[in-house]
Amino acid sequence: MARVLVFGAGAVGGYFGGCLLRGGHDVVFAARGPNLDALRSDGLHITGAMGSFDLTVQAVEKASGPFDLVLICVKTYDLQDAVVRGDVVLTLQNGVDAPFVVREELGDVVLGGSTGIVADLPEPGHVHCVSNYAWIRFGELDGRGVTQRVERVRSWIDVEGIEPIVAADARVSLWEKMALMCGMAGLTTLHQKPMGELMSDPSIRDEFEAIVGECFDVALAKGVPLDDAFVAKRMHYAEGIDPGAMSSMSRDFARGRKIELETFNGAIVRMGAELGIDVPRNRAVYEAIKAAR
Repeated sequence: MARVLVFGAGAVGGYFGGCLLRGGHDVVFAARGPNLDALRSDGLHITGAMGSFDLTVQAVEKASGPFDLVLICVKTYDLQDAVVRGDVVLTLQNGVDAPFVVREELGDVVLGGSTGIVADLPEPGHVHCVSNYAWIRFGELDGRGVTQRVERVRSWIDVEGIEPIVAADARVSLWEKMALMCGMAGLTTLHQKPMGELMSDPSIRDEFEAIVGECFDVALAKGVPLDDAFVAKRMHYAEGIDPGAMSSMSRDFARGRKIELETFNGAIVRMGAELGIDVPRNRAVYEAIKAAR
């Protein structure tokens, strides 16, 4: 059994933390506002395609260790408030910057991770999982392969409801998701249409592929070892996504909430400018969404 802190008990943190708690770990949830109140008073309720279960949880506003594992599950724009030390700290943010930002504060204890799950928080304390999958892909950030601590984390998170996927180089898996989400999050937000409608429209599909291609160019320039078939593989994955799927950014945009535009297309625009790489499709989506807010 591991002592685990889940920092950020929204849809992603609530689901994965709930599975870890159900799997026998000592889990503490760091939350705030109405969600913290609901977790304390009524517990955590998980429903949806991965099963339904209710849990009594430890929920705090300020966490104190020690912790064997810290899962940082907040949105990227809240990252600066979520840096808590553990024996191992696993960042699960969108984008590619989070683990390196946290490493500046905590050093080598940080591993990089990404998640595959479609879930929402319809009300405080209630996570609804839409997808019939929920994986965490993670690893070291310097390409040194699968280390003992990566295997240790894998053993901890290998519980019912979570598929742990070990990456030999976490940078590759981060960019795989980054490229996909620049297309999916950017275009579902801009057009307010689900993936099926986007991918069945030839002009939008071409736009999606161009966005992924620009991400590929930027990643290569940053020294990330992506293979030549990267764009084709990402497009194949995109075409297999549930046709009714919308990104969390598109839902947040529709609800008037803060969005992770700077994490996705905005980050590609920023990195492209730093590297001298033109990224016109990402820039167009970025500027159009900014203008629409």
